[in-house]
Parts: sequence; structure tokens; C-alpha cells
Amino acid sequence: MRLNMNYADKAENLFRSGLNCAQAVSGAFCDVFSCIDELLVLDLASPFGGGFARKRDLCGAVSGMGIVFGLTLGTHTGEEKLGTYASAAALTDRFIDRYESIVCSELLEKTPDLALADRKSPLTEDEKQAHHWPCIDYVRVAAKVTEEYLREHGVIK
Repeated sequence: MRLNMNYADKAENLFRSGLNCAQAVSGAFCDVFSCIDELLVLDLASPFGGGFARKRDLCGAVSGMGIVFGLTLGTHTGEEKLGTYASAAALTDRFIDRYESIVCSELLEKTPDLALADRKSPLTEDEKQAHHWPCIDYVRVAAKVTEEYLREHGVIK
């Protein structure tokens, strides 16, 4: 592994190692979490791959963004809820600005040669390499916009 990797590089490496998109994005930021173990983060994110349990709903990379947001900028009271939603929406909008969606099946439909929106089984590593599995791009962008957002909010120097 290369030294001085940015969070997008870390996320891509985690994804290529076999973790799902949510684990890759949230796992890339483990150095930022002061109160939580890396394996706990990966366990927490484990069902969020493939649009939560491969149901192809909310993109796992975006779920990973949410996990990172919650662990760094999350709040605990009802009074803070609306502000938290607005802040998390601002982060999510950065992903939407790039891909026009946060829905896994819609994102996958934009790659017609793969025809994966209804696929239930994981791609093999050979399939990922042969088709340039699009989730690598989503994982990288999710990590990149999360890093930018956390820098802007003073979480990362």
C-alpha cells in the first residue's frame, strides 16, 4: 500500500480487498474516529452493501458517508435533529451533484453493459476488473466529498 494515501485511495483499496462500498468508505476514515474500533466500524457497515443487503436502495457508498458523518458530526438530541438532517443533506448533495442519484439500482442502470440492477449475487473479482465495476468510482467520490466536508468543518486538518 502506498504511503500518504488520501481517503479516496484508502476507500478504493478497502473496496478492492473485498469489503462492500459502505465498509470501504466508512473504513477509510477510521483514523478520524477517536472512540470506535476499526473492526466495529466495518461490522456496523457490513449490511449496507449493494443498497442495503443487496436490495439496491440507498447506495452503500452514501451509507458509508452517513456513518462517517454520524461518527464525527452526529448529534444526540431532538433539538439538534433538523440541523443534523440539513448538514447531512448538504453532504449528500455533493454526491447527487456528481451522479444525479443516491439510489443503487439507478446508479447501476447507468452502466448498461453490466445490467446489474437486479443482480443478487456479488460480482467476482474477475468481473469487477473486466467491467471496471462502477462502484469503485462511487466509493472514491463518496470518500472524496466526505473528506472535503470534514475538512471544511474542522474534523480533519
